[in-house]
Amino acid sequence: MRLPHPGPGPTRGGAALAALVVTAAGSLVLGGSAPAAADSASVSYDCLFSTSHSQFTTTATLTAPATATAGETVDVTLDLDDKGPANGPVPLPANSVAASAQLLVSGQDPVTLGAPASHAAIPAKGTIPIPDLSGKLTVAQPGSVTLTPGQITLDIASYGLSLSCTLQGDAPVLHTMTVTAGGGSGNAAVSKISGRPATDTTGARPGDTVTLGGTGWTPSAAVTAVELCTLTGTGCSGADLTPDLAVDSAGKLGGTVRIGASAAPGPHTLKITQGATTATLVLGVLGTRTVQLSPAGGGPNTSTTVTGASFDPGDEVTVTPVDDQGEATTDLAVTAPVDARGSFTATLVPAAGTVKIVAAEKEGGAADSAEAPWSASANGGSGEQNLKIVVAGGALTMAQEPGEVTFEPVTVDGTDHTSTGSLRSVQVKDFRGGTQGWSLVGTVTDFRTASGATVPAGKLSWTPTCGVHSGAAAASTVTPGTPGPLSATTAAPLCTQSASTDPASVTGGHFDAGAGLTLDVPAITQSGSYEAVLRLTLS
Repeated sequence: MRLPHPGPGPTRGGAALAALVVTAAGSLVLGGSAPAAADSASVSYDCLFSTSHSQFTTTATLTAPATATAGETVDVTLDLDDKGPANGPVPLPANSVAASAQLLVSGQDPVTLGAPASHAAIPAKGTIPIPDLSGKLTVAQPGSVTLTPGQITLDIASYGLSLSCTLQGDAPVLHTMTVTAGGGSGNAAVSKISGRPATDTTGARPGDTVTLGGTGWTPSAAVTAVELCTLTGTGCSGADLTPDLAVDSAGKLGGTVRIGASAAPGPHTLKITQGATTATLVLGVLGTRTVQLSPAGGGPNTSTTVTGASFDPGDEVTVTPVDDQGEATTDLAVTAPVDARGSFTATLVPAAGTVKIVAAEKEGGAADSAEAPWSASANGGSGEQNLKIVVAGGALTMAQEPGEVTFEPVTVDGTDHTSTGSLRSVQVKDFRGGTQGWSLVGTVTDFRTASGATVPAGKLSWTPTCGVHSGAAAASTVTPGTPGPLSATTAAPLCTQSASTDPASVTGGHFDAGAGLTLDVPAITQSGSYEAVLRLTLS
């Protein structure tokens, strides 16, 4: 009794196709309102048909908006010029192959693009055409988002099989989208923050009152919730806010939100909810102003970089070296703008006699400043060079050991039998450089003979194993699924890696997954060669 792995000749109704299939899947939805733009690149795929390979090269064209607003939804279409792999020696009937493809999205899970089976009959050795594949994607947060083609899956429903086509070489970036901040179906904007410069509408301090306005709301209906969330929209709470917002008869939002004393400093989104209508906007909560020096001391002509945090966004600071009498040691003060996160950077050379560096806001008083000590010496000096690197996220992929799973044979003798085997090893690589986590789950069909006799899918059980691949790097641990029976309809976890709630952390790595398999054969079972298909899905 075995899980099938057909050779190059016809099997299971004459289809020369692999019967042990592993597919990868993900879900994501993209938003935007700009006109769609098409970008193209040459791509090559290697499709595995049992132990045979079929390669093809084509031009991949991705159509998607050039810009989008975080949280909105738009269409994405991948055109492979109707190319595809060569069919095996057995013809395929019309509309028997449904294609799908992964689209890798930087900083997020991939999206699955698909199309229904719609093609003419495919002759033996003929091309299996891949139609235009479409889907939707939601980009969670602002920034530059790259879209890259990934694995293609061909589902042949009449045989209950899926065939995988792997991209060869480096995956080209087909499209780069600029995503700006946005909210839901209503809209809201900050018009003023008490005590802040008029240009500052993104940062508030505990105790400040934020004045808001907006349109697109349900007329005269109550605002049901006002919350502070993380930049990704999680961890929402209204405990640190005192809102006084209302919507008038014209659907216009107006009023204020007071920031409580216990609000945590850092970047947030302010989420406003009125029933099913929501809007989000970026709002930073500023903490105590701080200044850091690098280096914090040195000899004559030493240059130091002054970095400030939690200053008023949109303001301008004056950075001054000061002596022990509180007087400036130079007439050449340095100014620097404060960015939307309340930070600034300036460089200066402290003059002789400097004991501290003071940074003061242009539109504030003495309280709107911060300082750091400067340790001067008579000898020496220093210089600095800025270093920068961009780390781009990779992909979530999987691969399996080739071959079939063969169970120990049993003989019918009126007693129940147990036959064992081992799942072919699977490797999962998560190099997305994010915090998403992943899961690898499985389903199995009934075991069936050519005459139609069956052993139910639930008679197959597994004992999952998973861990870090030998010698490989991993940022977090993985958890094997619970031992137990499999099902044809309900996916059972083989291996999972939990998402992280810490936005500064990272998950992922290179992992191995496997399982011991046990098949319970009933005492009265028709003799014959039984076959089933075990399908693993990574998302």
